[in-house]
Amino acid sequence: MINVLLVMLGGGIGAVIRAAITNICNAKSNYIIPIGTPIVNIVGSMLIGLFMGMALHVTWLNAFLVVGILGGLTTFSTLSSELVQLLTIEKNIKYFIIYSILQYGTSFLACFLGYILI
Repeated sequence: MINVLLVMLGGGIGAVIRAAITNICNAKSNYIIPIGTPIVNIVGSMLIGLFMGMALHVTWLNAFLVVGILGGLTTFSTLSSELVQLLTIEKNIKYFIIYSILQYGTSFLACFLGYILI
């Protein structure tokens, strides 16, 4: 039961951090492609890779930090909604493809790099 509470607490913290970063980035950039989501996904993926490489065997720490905070920080649903907007509102397949490759490719590479650094 304690792990569920730790995930919930960590997830809330991660979501607040993500919202703050996204709001700051959106207010300061004029890019067609949103910049806040790639930042949180790439940094979060790298940190998840680092913690995976460290093989955290402390159940409560993994629940709070990796599943909770970093799970709340990184966001697949926001990415999906931004991709849908690029296709339906912007009707720009070029940016859809660029954004997809940027998100999935760099997030995977960041996670892998974090994993092999340890």
